[in-house]
Amino acid sequence: MSDSMPEDGKPENSKPRSVTEKAKALAERHKGKLIAAGSVLLAVGAVVTKTALEQLAQRDEDAEDAPVADAEDFTEAKEGKPDSASGKPRNSPVEHGVKKHTRTLRDGRVIEIPPYRRGGARNGDEDSGEAAA
Repeated sequence: MSDSMPEDGKPENSKPRSVTEKAKALAERHKGKLIAAGSVLLAVGAVVTKTALEQLAQRDEDAEDAPVADAEDFTEAKEGKPDSASGKPRNSPVEHGVKKHTRTLRDGRVIEIPPYRRGGARNGDEDSGEAAA
């Protein structure tokens, strides 16, 4: 090595480079890669935005087509009043089993509900006679 170069490979009279200078040098060396990565990122962002806007528009269209329920509809269902269209209480259309589960009451107690069957025509319903005939 020459006398002007120390063992670390830097000239003695060189100043330490600032972070800004290092960043500029790095950007110059990798300019093509940075442009390609930026282009890919922009394209992916455009696709994600387009997909999100299409889903939002579809959800808005579905919401417009859905019937609007009045507050009375909710209270009637909760109180077990008859369905306004048929005049009969609403039942699940298909009989099915409900598994054993727990229920938390308003006062904080947890009770166990045993398995039971629900839905479909029950004995004494008008529909059960029609099905047999």
